[in-house]
Amino acid sequence: MTGQLPTTSNFSAGTLSGRLFLILSVWTVIAVTIIGILIAADYRNSAEQRFEKILVANVYALMGAIRQEENGNLSGSPDLGDARFQQFNSGWYWLIQSTKKPENKTSSRSLSNQSLTAPANSKFNEEFQRHYSKTGANGNEIIVLEAQVILGEGDEVFSFKVSGNKSEIDDEVANFVGRLIVILVLFGFSLVLASYFLVRLGLRPLAGATRALEDIRDGKTERIDGTYPNEVQPLIDETNALLASNKAVIERARTQVGNLAHSLKTPIAVIRNELANTKPKNGNTVSSNLILEQVAQMQNQIQIYLDRARISARHATITSRTDAGAAVKKLASVIGKLNPDLEINYSNSPGNQILFAGEESDFQEIIGNLLENASKFAATQIQIKIAKPGQDILQITIEDDGPGLSKEEAVAVLARGKRLDESKPGSGLGLSIVKDILKEYRGEMQLSESNLGGLKVELKLPSIRTE
Repeated sequence: MTGQLPTTSNFSAGTLSGRLFLILSVWTVIAVTIIGILIAADYRNSAEQRFEKILVANVYALMGAIRQEENGNLSGSPDLGDARFQQFNSGWYWLIQSTKKPENKTSSRSLSNQSLTAPANSKFNEEFQRHYSKTGANGNEIIVLEAQVILGEGDEVFSFKVSGNKSEIDDEVANFVGRLIVILVLFGFSLVLASYFLVRLGLRPLAGATRALEDIRDGKTERIDGTYPNEVQPLIDETNALLASNKAVIERARTQVGNLAHSLKTPIAVIRNELANTKPKNGNTVSSNLILEQVAQMQNQIQIYLDRARISARHATITSRTDAGAAVKKLASVIGKLNPDLEINYSNSPGNQILFAGEESDFQEIIGNLLENASKFAATQIQIKIAKPGQDILQITIEDDGPGLSKEEAVAVLARGKRLDESKPGSGLGLSIVKDILKEYRGEMQLSESNLGGLKVELKLPSIRTE
């Protein structure tokens, strides 16, 4: 049966378009994911640096706003310009405390009675600063920056501590990542959509070439016409050259087959006629009949192999188109005129025209042989049905109400020259020739019992799509 050529509009995994689209889509997802991770990481890093700078700036602001009185107490009214230092349990606190006299201290209103004590393992750097984290009163993580300095001209060291709510950074980054995901998803979807149309547009010339090959297979044209991109045009030119070369080879083969037919059939026919017209000497008719029989077999064998060569040559060329319905109806009419006592019923499935993908003469030889055999054995009627069960398949059923065949006889009758009923005229080559033609077209034939009581022949042949 003929197969359907793949087209680039099909985005399955087995097609070039499907593979390209899959690769581009997967790469888009990977690239967008990596870009999203990098942007989110960079944003978090920037937010943490900004957070650190705010803490440092607040520490220096406190140092500039606080002074030590003569009695050693701290004085001053620091205003960091941030309302969060006024909000209770906000996580934003400041505390200034003497390292010698811890009771000598001042703090932000937000700190209340909370402690900003550093962990035991926290160490100062060379600038007498250190960072550490603590858990706030409401469970939030806070980051504390502590710097130790000497105020005034004394030797007393004071600790300046400023904390910030790290959860705010986490919330800010989470909000940013959420917005980023939406943007990147839309961006990725647009890239995938663009990839889809790019693949379709980029491979459109291949889709056109595929349709042209389908037309060649269906016998609508003999070459691929049109202008294609530079990457595809050499393939089109080579394909057209191959088609032209194949056609020339087939034409030469046909000519040689015809010449062989004339060169062999004519001498054999002359020999046969001479033997038939020559009277045997000494009454030896057995030798004459034997020679005539052998000559007849030679003619049959030559005709068989010439038919095979002719069928192969036709099938190797560009597919022809035969109206199966019209051909069957015409043959049924001829058989009906030759057998006026038989009732021949023909039915065709409704719908589009059913086309046989092959030569009309081959189709007529298949159906003609089968109808001729059916007419020899049918008692009163023959039924013919034609249908198209698939896009590339046509099915023909021929039934009669004759004696039929057993399973063993159905196998034996397909043997070349085998005749189960010698009383019927013919050489017995009909079904075997049909079988040879079906083999060349990759068709199928099944023999079974008919509902009419006789033989049922089911054929499956290649068809051409009409839509």
